[in-house]
This record gives sequence, structure tokens and C-alpha cells, in this order.
Amino acid sequence: MELEQTSMGTTQKEANTILVGKKPAMNYVLAVVTRLNNGANKVTVKARGNAISRAVDVVEIVRNRFFPEMKSPSGNNIWISTEEISNEDGTKSKVSAIQLLLANADLPSGEQPSAENTVYIGKKPTMNYVLAVVTQLNNGMKSVMVKARGNSISKAVDVSEIARNRFVQTLKNPSCECITIASEELMNEDGTKSKVSSIAITLAK
Repeated sequence: MELEQTSMGTTQKEANTILVGKKPAMNYVLAVVTRLNNGANKVTVKARGNAISRAVDVVEIVRNRFFPEMKSPSGNNIWISTEEISNEDGTKSKVSAIQLLLANADLPSGEQPSAENTVYIGKKPTMNYVLAVVTQLNNGMKSVMVKARGNSISKAVDVSEIARNRFVQTLKNPSCECITIASEELMNEDGTKSKVSSIAITLAK
């Protein structure tokens, strides 16, 4: 269990923030479920870089296995951003980040806008998908939806942040109302079915 710390100790808000890192997803699931069972009305799950996919998995496992009545975070309950971190050699680098708010009570949420075009994120290099997004926007599209499943979720957030920060500065930050996460059922090669987490991010001018 990882908590944000301050010089004044751990605040109530920080105590209800779970920072997802390299540990197995179920470690963080247990931390979230424990907070909610102990009376917390809401818990924020936060991650950076490659851990973003794991954070979405944690949220979907909590919802589907332990709190099936809980709505999936969307709209004002999801934030993506770019954070600057210090490396061991003293240099600084930027990394994508996500925060997902799980709440027992209904919270205000934005409406997912319809996208005029969708870019599906897979195993190709990140810049391939950035180019696809930027090309669509430069060709007159007002919005583009970036979708990904499973381990590609982290890459989808990277694609959105790179497109927004490096190429199309007029794009709005999609964290307010244009992000949804869900669980999708896939058919395996052996005929069985399994669930996988997914994310959809709408980038709009």
C-alpha cells in the first residue's frame, strides 16, 4: 500500500489516494477495497507511465468483483496529465499520468461526446498513432477518439498527451469530460471468453 506523504504527515485526502506502481494489481485492489469498506466515500487511484494500464485494471477489478453497483469512472472523475519527474542522474523527464476516482455516491460527470474518427491503439510504436491522430485533426476533423485495451492503455494516454503537448496545442485537456473506461469481453482462441479493461479518450479542438 503506497500513500502520498507530506511534511505534515498523511492527510485524509492522501490516505484515500492509492498510488499504483510495479506490484501485482491485486495488491492495489485490496488497498482500494479496504478503504471503501472502512467508510471512505471515494478513493482515487493514481498511476504514471507504464503503470497506467494496471491502474485501469485495478479500478475495473474493484467494480466488477467487489462493488458491482459502483459506476465506472467517467467525465469529471478521470484526469490525465503530463508530469515532470526527477531521474536518478539529476535530469528531468516528462511522463503521462492518470487519476481515476471511485465513489460510492453519484458524482457529477461530463457527457462523452461522439467522435468523428477513432484511432485504435495496438502494438505499433507510439509515434505511429500520434501521427494518425495529428493527421486526422489537420485534415479537418474536429475530434478524434483514441481507444485501447489491456496493456495498450498506457500507450493511449501517451498518444493523447504527445499529440496535445507537441503537435496540436489547441486541443483541450480531455480529462474533464471526454474519457471513459470499461471492461470488454473478448473471445479467446480456445473458444473461452475473458474480460479486459479498455479506455476511450476523445481529443477535441
